[in-house]
Amino acid sequence: MLLPRMPHVVCSLEAACRRPFDARGPLEFFAVRALPGVEVVDTERLLYCRTIDLARMSPGTPEGGPRLGVLRVDFGSSVSHWVRRRPRRHQARCREAASPSRFHMRAEVHATASGRLESHLEEEVERRVRRLFDLDANPDAIDSVLGRAPELVSGGQIPGGLRIPGAWDRFETAVRAVLGQQISVAGARTLAGRLVSALGAELPESLRAPGLERTFPSPERVAAFDLRTIGLPASRAQALRAMAAEVAAGRLRLDAEPAEVRERLLAIKGVGPWTVEYVAMRALGDADAFPASDLGLRKAVNATEPPGAVELEAMAENWRPVRAYAAILLWRRGGGG
Repeated sequence: MLLPRMPHVVCSLEAACRRPFDARGPLEFFAVRALPGVEVVDTERLLYCRTIDLARMSPGTPEGGPRLGVLRVDFGSSVSHWVRRRPRRHQARCREAASPSRFHMRAEVHATASGRLESHLEEEVERRVRRLFDLDANPDAIDSVLGRAPELVSGGQIPGGLRIPGAWDRFETAVRAVLGQQISVAGARTLAGRLVSALGAELPESLRAPGLERTFPSPERVAAFDLRTIGLPASRAQALRAMAAEVAAGRLRLDAEPAEVRERLLAIKGVGPWTVEYVAMRALGDADAFPASDLGLRKAVNATEPPGAVELEAMAENWRPVRAYAAILLWRRGGGG
Protein backbone atom coordinates (compact mmCIF):
# COMPACT_ATOMS: atom_id res chain seq x y z
CA MET A 1 0.00 0.00 0.00
CA LEU A 2 1.43 3.35 -1.04
CA LEU A 3 1.55 6.05 1.59
CA PRO A 4 -0.06 9.35 0.54
CA ARG A 5 2.40 12.01 -0.54
CA MET A 6 2.76 14.99 1.72
CA PRO A 7 0.94 18.07 0.42
CA HIS A 8 2.80 20.70 -1.55
CA VAL A 9 2.08 24.33 -2.34
CA VAL A 10 1.16 24.01 -6.02
CA CYS A 11 0.00 27.61 -6.44
CA SER A 12 0.85 30.81 -4.60
CA LEU A 13 -0.32 34.22 -5.64
CA GLU A 14 -0.77 37.73 -4.38
CA ALA A 15 -3.75 39.89 -5.22
CA ALA A 16 -4.48 43.52 -4.55
CA CYS A 17 -7.56 45.70 -4.47
CA ARG A 18 -8.34 49.34 -3.87
CA ARG A 19 -8.41 50.65 -0.34
CA PRO A 20 -10.41 50.80 1.78
CA PHE A 21 -11.10 47.08 1.99
CA ASP A 22 -13.17 45.63 4.82
CA ALA A 23 -11.76 42.09 4.93
CA ARG A 24 -13.52 41.27 8.19
CA GLY A 25 -16.97 41.84 6.68
CA PRO A 26 -16.89 39.00 4.10
CA LEU A 27 -15.03 36.73 6.53
CA GLU A 28 -17.72 37.18 9.19
CA PHE A 29 -20.38 36.48 6.56
CA PHE A 30 -18.57 33.28 5.51
CA ALA A 31 -17.91 32.24 9.12
CA VAL A 32 -21.62 32.11 9.99
CA ARG A 33 -22.22 29.98 6.89
CA ALA A 34 -19.01 27.90 6.95
CA LEU A 35 -19.88 24.59 5.31
CA PRO A 36 -18.96 21.62 7.53
CA GLY A 37 -16.18 19.60 5.95
CA VAL A 38 -15.54 22.23 3.25
CA GLU A 39 -14.81 25.61 4.85
CA VAL A 40 -12.95 26.95 7.88
CA VAL A 41 -12.91 30.68 8.66
CA ASP A 42 -10.83 32.43 11.31
CA THR A 43 -12.06 36.01 11.67
CA GLU A 44 -9.39 36.90 14.23
CA ARG A 45 -6.45 35.84 12.07
CA LEU A 46 -8.26 37.01 8.90
CA LEU A 47 -7.90 33.58 7.33
CA TYR A 48 -10.19 31.63 4.99
CA CYS A 49 -9.62 27.97 4.04
CA ARG A 50 -11.66 25.62 1.90
CA THR A 51 -11.43 22.38 -0.03
CA ILE A 52 -11.40 22.61 -3.82
CA ASP A 53 -11.68 20.25 -6.79
CA LEU A 54 -8.98 21.29 -9.23
CA ALA A 55 -9.99 18.76 -11.87
CA ARG A 56 -13.52 20.19 -12.00
CA MET A 57 -12.06 23.66 -12.54
CA SER A 58 -10.29 22.42 -15.66
CA PRO A 59 -11.58 19.23 -17.34
CA GLY A 60 -8.30 18.96 -19.26
CA THR A 61 -6.22 18.33 -16.13
CA PRO A 62 -3.59 15.69 -17.08
CA GLU A 63 -3.50 12.28 -15.44
CA GLY A 64 -1.34 12.30 -12.34
CA GLY A 65 -1.86 16.01 -11.77
CA PRO A 66 -3.44 17.35 -8.60
CA ARG A 67 -7.18 16.76 -8.38
CA LEU A 68 -8.22 17.74 -4.87
CA GLY A 69 -6.69 20.53 -2.87
CA VAL A 70 -7.06 23.08 -0.09
CA LEU A 71 -7.19 26.83 -0.69
CA ARG A 72 -5.82 29.15 1.98
CA VAL A 73 -6.50 32.90 1.69
CA ASP A 74 -4.67 35.06 4.22
CA PHE A 75 -5.46 38.73 4.82
CA GLY A 76 -3.40 39.03 7.98
CA SER A 77 0.17 38.35 6.84
CA SER A 78 2.93 40.91 6.54
CA VAL A 79 3.14 42.23 3.00
CA SER A 80 6.88 42.87 3.20
CA HIS A 81 7.49 39.28 4.35
CA TRP A 82 5.37 37.99 1.47
CA VAL A 83 7.26 40.14 -1.06
CA ARG A 84 10.60 38.77 0.16
CA ARG A 85 9.31 35.20 -0.24
CA ARG A 86 8.29 35.65 -3.87
CA PRO A 87 10.62 34.92 -6.82
CA ARG A 88 12.69 37.96 -7.82
CA ARG A 89 10.85 38.36 -11.14
CA HIS A 90 7.55 38.87 -9.22
CA GLN A 91 8.81 41.20 -6.50
CA ALA A 92 8.25 44.45 -8.41
CA ARG A 93 4.60 43.56 -9.01
CA CYS A 94 4.23 42.58 -5.35
CA ARG A 95 5.65 45.92 -4.17
CA GLU A 96 3.24 47.78 -6.44
CA ALA A 97 0.36 45.79 -4.94
CA ALA A 98 1.66 46.63 -1.47
CA SER A 99 1.52 50.40 -2.04
CA PRO A 100 -0.43 52.48 0.52
CA SER A 101 -3.39 52.84 -1.87
CA ARG A 102 -3.74 49.06 -2.26
CA PHE A 103 -4.87 46.33 0.11
CA HIS A 104 -2.90 43.12 -0.20
CA MET A 105 -3.76 39.48 0.39
CA ARG A 106 -2.14 36.19 -0.48
CA ALA A 107 -3.49 32.80 -1.44
CA GLU A 108 -2.02 29.32 -1.64
CA VAL A 109 -3.32 26.03 -2.98
CA HIS A 110 -2.07 22.88 -1.26
CA ALA A 111 -2.25 19.49 -3.02
CA THR A 112 -0.55 16.11 -2.84
CA ALA A 113 1.07 16.30 -6.28
CA SER A 114 4.40 18.11 -6.54
CA GLY A 115 5.15 20.88 -9.00
CA ARG A 116 3.20 23.99 -9.92
CA LEU A 117 -0.27 24.21 -11.35
CA GLU A 118 -0.43 24.94 -15.04
CA SER A 119 -0.65 28.65 -15.83
CA HIS A 120 -4.31 28.53 -16.92
CA LEU A 121 -5.25 26.89 -13.61
CA GLU A 122 -3.30 29.48 -11.62
CA GLU A 123 -5.18 32.19 -13.51
CA GLU A 124 -8.49 30.49 -12.72
CA VAL A 125 -7.58 30.29 -9.03
CA GLU A 126 -6.86 34.02 -9.02
CA ARG A 127 -10.13 34.82 -10.84
CA ARG A 128 -12.09 32.82 -8.29
CA VAL A 129 -10.33 34.39 -5.31
CA ARG A 130 -11.04 37.84 -6.70
CA ARG A 131 -14.72 36.93 -7.18
CA LEU A 132 -14.93 35.33 -3.74
CA PHE A 133 -13.81 38.51 -1.99
CA ASP A 134 -15.06 41.05 -4.55
CA LEU A 135 -11.54 42.41 -5.06
CA ASP A 136 -12.44 44.33 -8.22
CA ALA A 137 -15.03 46.57 -6.57
CA ASN A 138 -14.66 50.35 -6.67
CA PRO A 139 -15.22 51.54 -3.08
CA ASP A 140 -15.41 55.21 -4.04
CA ALA A 141 -18.22 54.57 -6.52
CA ILE A 142 -20.12 52.46 -3.98
CA ASP A 143 -19.76 55.00 -1.18
CA SER A 144 -20.80 57.87 -3.43
CA VAL A 145 -24.18 56.19 -4.03
CA LEU A 146 -24.91 54.68 -0.64
CA GLY A 147 -23.65 57.75 1.23
CA ARG A 148 -26.40 59.82 -0.38
CA ALA A 149 -29.21 57.48 0.69
CA PRO A 150 -30.84 58.76 3.92
CA GLU A 151 -32.42 55.33 4.54
CA LEU A 152 -28.93 53.83 4.80
CA VAL A 153 -26.99 56.65 6.41
CA SER A 154 -29.56 57.05 9.19
CA GLY A 155 -28.81 53.53 10.39
CA GLY A 156 -25.23 54.44 11.27
CA GLN A 157 -21.98 55.09 9.48
CA ILE A 158 -21.45 53.13 6.29
CA PRO A 159 -18.29 51.04 6.75
CA GLY A 160 -15.48 51.85 4.35
CA GLY A 161 -14.50 49.18 1.85
CA LEU A 162 -17.81 47.32 1.81
CA ARG A 163 -17.60 44.13 -0.26
CA ILE A 164 -20.05 41.47 -1.45
CA PRO A 165 -19.19 37.97 -0.17
CA GLY A 166 -18.92 36.14 -3.47
CA ALA A 167 -18.62 32.56 -4.65
CA TRP A 168 -15.65 30.26 -5.19
CA ASP A 169 -17.93 27.84 -7.03
CA ARG A 170 -21.05 29.26 -8.64
CA PHE A 171 -22.91 25.94 -8.60
CA GLU A 172 -22.20 25.46 -4.90
CA THR A 173 -23.61 28.92 -4.14
CA ALA A 174 -26.70 28.27 -6.25
CA VAL A 175 -27.32 24.97 -4.46
CA ARG A 176 -26.99 26.63 -1.08
CA ALA A 177 -29.41 29.37 -2.18
CA VAL A 178 -32.05 26.77 -3.05
CA LEU A 179 -31.42 24.93 0.21
CA GLY A 180 -31.87 28.21 2.08
CA GLN A 181 -35.28 29.07 0.67
CA GLN A 182 -37.66 29.97 3.51
CA ILE A 183 -35.43 28.59 6.29
CA SER A 184 -32.79 30.04 8.61
CA VAL A 185 -29.09 30.40 7.80
CA ALA A 186 -28.31 27.71 10.37
CA GLY A 187 -30.90 25.36 8.85
CA ALA A 188 -29.52 25.84 5.35
CA ARG A 189 -25.99 25.21 6.60
CA THR A 190 -27.10 21.96 8.21
CA LEU A 191 -28.72 20.73 4.98
CA ALA A 192 -25.66 21.67 2.94
CA GLY A 193 -23.45 19.80 5.40
CA ARG A 194 -25.57 16.68 4.98
CA LEU A 195 -25.27 16.97 1.21
CA VAL A 196 -21.48 17.22 1.42
CA SER A 197 -21.32 14.29 3.82
CA ALA A 198 -23.39 12.15 1.47
CA LEU A 199 -21.85 13.09 -1.88
CA GLY A 200 -18.59 15.00 -1.41
CA ALA A 201 -15.27 13.47 -2.42
CA GLU A 202 -12.95 12.71 0.51
CA LEU A 203 -9.65 14.55 0.66
CA PRO A 204 -6.44 12.51 0.89
CA GLU A 205 -5.43 11.95 4.49
CA SER A 206 -2.38 14.21 4.20
CA LEU A 207 -4.56 17.17 3.16
CA ARG A 208 -7.21 16.82 5.83
CA ALA A 209 -7.55 19.13 8.79
CA PRO A 210 -10.38 19.75 11.25
CA GLY A 211 -13.29 21.09 9.19
CA LEU A 212 -11.60 20.28 5.87
CA GLU A 213 -12.46 16.74 4.85
CA ARG A 214 -14.54 16.75 1.64
CA THR A 215 -15.18 18.75 -1.50
CA PHE A 216 -18.57 20.03 -2.57
CA PRO A 217 -20.30 17.53 -4.89
CA SER A 218 -20.57 17.94 -8.65
CA PRO A 219 -23.81 18.81 -10.48
CA GLU A 220 -23.95 15.26 -11.85
CA ARG A 221 -23.89 13.72 -8.38
CA VAL A 222 -26.49 16.11 -6.99
CA ALA A 223 -28.80 15.51 -9.97
CA ALA A 224 -28.67 11.74 -9.46
CA PHE A 225 -29.21 11.78 -5.68
CA ASP A 226 -32.46 11.38 -3.75
CA LEU A 227 -32.31 14.70 -1.91
CA ARG A 228 -35.21 13.82 0.35
CA THR A 229 -32.80 11.63 2.31
CA ILE A 230 -31.05 14.73 3.70
CA GLY A 231 -34.32 16.17 4.99
CA LEU A 232 -35.50 18.26 2.04
CA PRO A 233 -39.22 18.59 1.33
CA ALA A 234 -40.20 16.89 -1.92
CA SER A 235 -40.85 20.16 -3.77
CA ARG A 236 -37.49 21.69 -2.89
CA ALA A 237 -35.69 18.41 -3.61
CA GLN A 238 -37.28 18.38 -7.05
CA ALA A 239 -36.24 22.00 -7.69
CA LEU A 240 -32.66 21.35 -6.64
CA ARG A 241 -32.34 18.18 -8.71
CA ALA A 242 -33.79 19.99 -11.72
CA MET A 243 -31.30 22.83 -11.36
CA ALA A 244 -28.38 20.42 -10.96
CA ALA A 245 -29.52 18.47 -14.03
CA GLU A 246 -29.69 21.69 -16.08
CA VAL A 247 -26.14 22.60 -15.04
CA ALA A 248 -24.83 19.07 -15.64
CA ALA A 249 -26.33 19.01 -19.14
CA GLY A 250 -24.91 22.43 -19.97
CA ARG A 251 -28.32 24.00 -20.52
CA LEU A 252 -27.81 26.28 -17.50
CA ARG A 253 -24.43 27.97 -17.58
CA LEU A 254 -23.83 29.94 -14.42
CA ASP A 255 -21.01 31.86 -16.10
CA ALA A 256 -23.37 33.24 -18.77
CA GLU A 257 -24.76 36.77 -18.82
CA PRO A 258 -26.82 37.52 -15.67
CA ALA A 259 -30.00 38.13 -17.69
CA GLU A 260 -29.75 34.69 -19.28
CA VAL A 261 -28.99 32.97 -15.98
CA ARG A 262 -31.93 34.72 -14.31
CA GLU A 263 -34.29 33.60 -17.08
CA ARG A 264 -33.17 29.97 -16.96
CA LEU A 265 -33.27 29.81 -13.17
CA LEU A 266 -36.78 31.27 -13.02
CA ALA A 267 -37.91 28.65 -15.53
CA ILE A 268 -37.16 25.92 -12.98
CA LYS A 269 -40.23 25.06 -10.94
CA GLY A 270 -39.64 25.89 -7.29
CA VAL A 271 -36.93 28.51 -7.89
CA GLY A 272 -38.27 31.98 -7.13
CA PRO A 273 -37.14 35.60 -7.40
CA TRP A 274 -35.38 35.64 -3.99
CA THR A 275 -33.16 32.73 -5.00
CA VAL A 276 -32.43 34.23 -8.40
CA GLU A 277 -31.41 37.60 -6.97
CA TYR A 278 -29.31 35.98 -4.24
CA VAL A 279 -27.46 33.92 -6.85
CA ALA A 280 -27.04 36.97 -9.09
CA MET A 281 -25.57 38.93 -6.18
CA ARG A 282 -23.11 36.37 -4.89
CA ALA A 283 -22.34 34.05 -7.82
CA LEU A 284 -22.79 36.24 -10.89
CA GLY A 285 -21.19 39.41 -9.56
CA ASP A 286 -24.25 41.53 -10.35
CA ALA A 287 -23.69 44.66 -8.24
CA ASP A 288 -27.31 45.73 -8.71
CA ALA A 289 -28.99 42.45 -7.72
CA PHE A 290 -31.48 42.89 -4.91
CA PRO A 291 -33.69 40.25 -3.19
CA ALA A 292 -36.43 42.69 -2.16
CA SER A 293 -38.66 39.97 -0.68
CA ASP A 294 -36.04 39.06 1.95
CA LEU A 295 -37.52 39.50 5.41
CA GLY A 296 -34.13 40.31 6.94
CA LEU A 297 -33.69 43.25 4.56
CA ARG A 298 -37.17 44.54 5.25
CA LYS A 299 -36.68 44.33 9.02
CA ALA A 300 -33.30 46.05 8.74
CA VAL A 301 -35.03 49.02 7.14
CA ASN A 302 -37.77 49.13 9.79
CA ALA A 303 -37.83 46.54 12.57
CA THR A 304 -41.26 47.48 13.94
CA GLU A 305 -43.09 47.98 10.64
CA PRO A 306 -41.10 46.23 7.88
CA PRO A 307 -41.96 47.49 4.39
CA GLY A 308 -43.42 45.06 1.89
CA ALA A 309 -41.31 43.71 -0.96
CA VAL A 310 -42.84 46.13 -3.47
CA GLU A 311 -42.24 49.09 -1.16
CA LEU A 312 -38.65 48.06 -0.51
CA GLU A 313 -38.07 47.56 -4.24
CA ALA A 314 -39.25 51.12 -4.84
CA MET A 315 -37.05 52.46 -2.03
CA ALA A 316 -34.03 50.63 -3.48
CA GLU A 317 -34.31 52.57 -6.74
CA ASN A 318 -32.26 55.24 -4.96
CA TRP A 319 -29.47 52.71 -4.42
CA ARG A 320 -28.89 51.81 -8.08
CA PRO A 321 -26.57 50.67 -9.57
CA VAL A 322 -25.11 49.15 -6.36
CA ARG A 323 -28.19 47.70 -4.67
CA ALA A 324 -26.33 44.48 -3.83
CA TYR A 325 -23.96 46.47 -1.59
CA ALA A 326 -26.96 48.09 0.09
CA ALA A 327 -28.33 44.60 0.76
CA ILE A 328 -25.05 43.50 2.36
CA LEU A 329 -25.03 46.63 4.50
CA LEU A 330 -28.62 46.07 5.66
CA TRP A 331 -28.00 42.40 6.41
CA ARG A 332 -24.98 43.29 8.48
CA ARG A 333 -26.96 45.83 10.47
CA GLY A 334 -29.83 43.41 10.94
CA GLY A 335 -27.64 40.42 11.76
CA GLY A 336 -29.07 38.33 8.92
CA GLY A 337 -28.55 37.57 5.26
